[in-house]
Amino acid sequence: MHKMISILVFGLLLCFFIIQCNGTSVSQDDNQAVLLNNSETYEFRTGIGGDEEGASIKLQAQNYEISEIIRNAETNWEAVYRYKPKAGFTGTDYVELELSTGSDGASPPTKIEVIKINFQVN
Repeated sequence: MHKMISILVFGLLLCFFIIQCNGTSVSQDDNQAVLLNNSETYEFRTGIGGDEEGASIKLQAQNYEISEIIRNAETNWEAVYRYKPKAGFTGTDYVELELSTGSDGASPPTKIEVIKINFQVN
């Protein structure tokens, strides 16, 4: 009886693991290197436009005047990340964005992509 319960628990854990692995994929392969002057504003177009899709800042930059995701009529409802360094700042800065896609409207996103942007500010 004890062996049967152990097998049943193992089977349930295995099923849970398989469902979790097949449900959502996470990609962290997209690294961007950006060179800009201190007075410039950088834009990263995410391609995220659907109601069920999302974009957020996973790790905020440290030396910014502007570091935000906007999604409005100005961007044609596409999520766009904007970055402008602090006045007088030179050096490196870094931000991570998280993009969520693949939802059918009734379920959560099936693809999560992490975009890492390294800024070199002159």
